Amino acid sequence: MMQRKNTLEPARKRAVRRCSFVASVEVTDKTSGTKLSARSSEIGMGGCYVDVLNPFPAGTQIELRILRDQGVFTAKAKVAYCDQKFGMGVAFTEIAPKDKVILETWLAEIVMLLKPVS
Repeated sequence: MMQRKNTLEPARKRAVRRCSFVASVEVTDKTSGTKLSARSSEIGMGGCYVDVLNPFPAGTQIELRILRDQGVFTAKAKVAYCDQKFGMGVAFTEIAPKDKVILETWLAEIVMLLKPVS
């Protein structure tokens, strides 16, 4: 597993906790139209981490699609920070109500999996 560098500083600034979450991700630069196929490694209500060898620079406005099982989550976002050759931290900037429900459902599933069974 690849180790990310400089991840402690952005993590301290996060208002919402992220959970481990592996899924396919499609990222499109809204200005240039450049598309990347990647995977997520973390997700939360405020954003996610995208593992990709050539991340977009911090500040890039993007459209994001996360594909998991039969669900697809889409959001407008921006690159909050990037770790060259590792990936980028993404902050969601606009989520449609139907996509917010998908995200909340995924996060609820993760929380349920983390709870100990008595």
